[in-house]
Amino acid sequence: MSDPRRHPPSAICHLPLAACLLLASCAASPSLPEIAPPLVITVVVTPTGGAAIARSASATEPASPTLAASESPYPAPFQASVSAVYQDFERGFMIYLSDRKAIWVFVRSMVSSGTTVSPANYGAWFAFADSFQEGDLETDPTIVAPQNFQQPKRGFGKVWRENAEVRDGLGWALDFERPYQTTATDFSIGAFDSPGNYAPQSFIHTLSALDGGLIHVDEATKVWSKP
Repeated sequence: MSDPRRHPPSAICHLPLAACLLLASCAASPSLPEIAPPLVITVVVTPTGGAAIARSASATEPASPTLAASESPYPAPFQASVSAVYQDFERGFMIYLSDRKAIWVFVRSMVSSGTTVSPANYGAWFAFADSFQEGDLETDPTIVAPQNFQQPKRGFGKVWRENAEVRDGLGWALDFERPYQTTATDFSIGAFDSPGNYAPQSFIHTLSALDGGLIHVDEATKVWSKP
């Protein structure tokens, strides 16, 4: 018989075998902490160059709204297709704009090059309301144009006869009035006051001439140019 003192007792599980195995398994495999899902960041680039950060949508938390693009505080340009009338003169031209019932006068500056003087594609600009009424004299019979030139008629003629700066600046008409369709655009020029309200001060205008070229008008300086 063996001596029980020679074999020190080991840890003996007095529970049933299945229970011992379960406890051993629990001791060997400690419970893992719950890991939260990663936060997804979405960067939304706005038209103004800034960025808005929005959380990803989930079942419990709605997505945060992205930042909307800020609207420009400046007024948008006004553009329209306009029925117009064009007439060429010795040193410039006239254009009638039906949408504003206005007659615009474009006087060409004269440029000297040696002994040659020629009209330039820029100069003085004038604007007049079209005050011609049906029944008014279309021309002045006492004014006789030289050969190959014409006295302008109706609205153009009234502005030409009643304003010496127009008559002297343009000279005689070279051709008849010609109707056409133009695209006119008005750009507001102004400033903001201390409360942030926009106050228009002047306009830059563009419109197409009879030949399709683009005319620029600076209303503040009364100057036009045609690149």
